[in-house]
Amino acid sequence: MEQFAKHLPIAELIAETDAYMVSLGYTISTLRHHRQAWNALKNLAIAKGEVYFTKNLGFELLQEHYKVDPYASRLSEYKSVVRRSVMLLLEYQISGSIAKRMPKSDGAFPEQFSEIGEKFLSHLSEHKFLKTGTLRNYRQVLRYLFSFLAAHEVKDICNVDIQYINTYLKTFAGCSKSYIDNSTRVIAHMFEYAYNEGYTHTSFEFPEISVYKNRKIPEYYSAEEVNQILKAVDRANARGKRDYAMLILGVRYGLRISDIKALELNNIDFINNRISIVQQKTEKPLTLDLLPDVGWAIIDYLKNGRPQSDLATIF
Repeated sequence: MEQFAKHLPIAELIAETDAYMVSLGYTISTLRHHRQAWNALKNLAIAKGEVYFTKNLGFELLQEHYKVDPYASRLSEYKSVVRRSVMLLLEYQISGSIAKRMPKSDGAFPEQFSEIGEKFLSHLSEHKFLKTGTLRNYRQVLRYLFSFLAAHEVKDICNVDIQYINTYLKTFAGCSKSYIDNSTRVIAHMFEYAYNEGYTHTSFEFPEISVYKNRKIPEYYSAEEVNQILKAVDRANARGKRDYAMLILGVRYGLRISDIKALELNNIDFINNRISIVQQKTEKPLTLDLLPDVGWAIIDYLKNGRPQSDLATIF
């Protein structure tokens, strides 16, 4: 797979990446944002006397020019696009291709991998009892892998060898450890299934990723930081009322976002000051005391912020 790597000066690498993305059908508006970041990268390379693109150079652009943490899990839309610009160059430099991110509504696999992909997901649904959200995550990871393989004209899952796998894993350069850990687990699980079911005669070994080592993302906020976040919400408008109610549910109870989004009015007993839910991830029941500030935040949103809706969920 080394023949697919692009050992080109940075200006040529950018030009080839740009042309490749045009061939994939990326829109002019999307390309315009990436081109702006790539121009900044070329200027940085000139200033540093660098001829070739490296991950370190890309990360320096993100951190010093755009103030973007390459490993951050939550970024604004603009900063996400800037980071994506660097990752696209890395992906094309390493593999000579880009696995285009398809619309979320389009969950189809490339034709040559459709059978193994769908049967694998059906197996998980029927025998592992995975939730819909988890299966959706598995499908997305597999779509990226299968799109990469299809871009390299792999016609069948049985034709995949360790060189293809190694090259694809290299495209994760710069991704967060949690993303790499999740993706490699899904891919390893799929190839294990393919081997056991006779779709491939090769059993692959995948690396284990330590997600928590040298973690860059803060694991908690101090009480003062939490209060500052809550105070920063503009509760004078409907959106602010909604955001504040959702935030305070997370802050006071440590609820997952999936549980907050699934919260219904009948889960709240305002008379006896109780919140009773079945957790989305574990499917275990949970009963909580309805704290005064939480109750008033929800009431404020329901009375003064929530649009008219027939949906049972509050948010």
